[in-house]
Amino acid sequence: MEEFIEYIKLLVNTLGHKVFEEKREFKTKQNQESFFIKAAGGAESQGELTSDGFVVFKNSKVASTVVNSMTSNLILFRQKLIDEGVLVEKEEYFEFSDDYIFSSPSTAASIVMGRNANGLTEWKNLEGKTLKEFES
Repeated sequence: MEEFIEYIKLLVNTLGHKVFEEKREFKTKQNQESFFIKAAGGAESQGELTSDGFVVFKNSKVASTVVNSMTSNLILFRQKLIDEGVLVEKEEYFEFSDDYIFSSPSTAASIVMGRNANGLTEWKNLEGKTLKEFES
C-alpha cells in the first residue's frame, strides 16, 4: 500500500500539483530577495520568488475591495481564498493567515491589489527595483 501511495504522490507532483507536499517553512536566507507592494485599499504585502512560484508572506495586507474591471477568474480565486481562510477580513483590509504560494507574481499582485496587475512591474525590492529588473 505504501508503494502505491508513493506512486500517487509522484504522479500528482509530476502534473504540477503540490497536494501531498509538506507546507513550506519560511527561513530567512541572506541571498533571497524580498519584494513588496504598497497600494491603495490597504494593500501592503511582502513576498519572494521561489522555484514553486511566488510566495506571499503571512500577515501581508490585501486590498479590501476589487475594481469592477478585475478579471472574473481572479475575483473567483480571491473569493476562494477568503472562503478557505487564507485571507482573513480585518477592519480596513484582508490579511494572509499564512504564507501562500501563487503560480505567478502577477496572480499574487492581482489578488493583493484587487485589480489586474503585472507582477513583474508591481513587486519591488527595497531599492525600488522591479521583479523584472531584478531577474534581468
